[in-house]
Amino acid sequence: MALSTVFADPFFTDVDRVMNRMIGNALGSSLLGNSAVARSGAASHSPSLHAMDILETPQSYELHADTPGLAPEDVKVELQEGVLTVSGERKVSHQTSGGKVWRSERSSYSFSRSFTLPENADIDRITASVDKGVLTVIVPKKEPPAKPEPKRITVTGA
Repeated sequence: MALSTVFADPFFTDVDRVMNRMIGNALGSSLLGNSAVARSGAASHSPSLHAMDILETPQSYELHADTPGLAPEDVKVELQEGVLTVSGERKVSHQTSGGKVWRSERSSYSFSRSFTLPENADIDRITASVDKGVLTVIVPKKEPPAKPEPKRITVTGA
């Protein structure tokens, strides 16, 4: 859930970020965007609300997140009790070999987001990949159960 701010003032941008974090942590998220605390009791425990896109196709749910500077080994996708958790961490080293750092604008960061998967998620076929700084998680949908054929019951006499 994101609140939009109408002010360009940096103070209001900071307030907006804090409010989004508080709301996200308090309510948690489901994969489809309904506010609900995850079944495990774990809401989003992120120091920053990491923006993600969630799409639904006829065959799957797709989650896309920008992960600049992260290698696949820096990203974790875990599933526990129907809750999908996506997290990552980037560590920046400012070491030089005998030189002096004049300016350091890059910083380390981490994020973690959790989503409750819908009942029709096929948890055994979830895949995740990082390509050109974008994490893509594909959650296939289960095939809907076949409708049972009508069954004729024989009526007997007493």
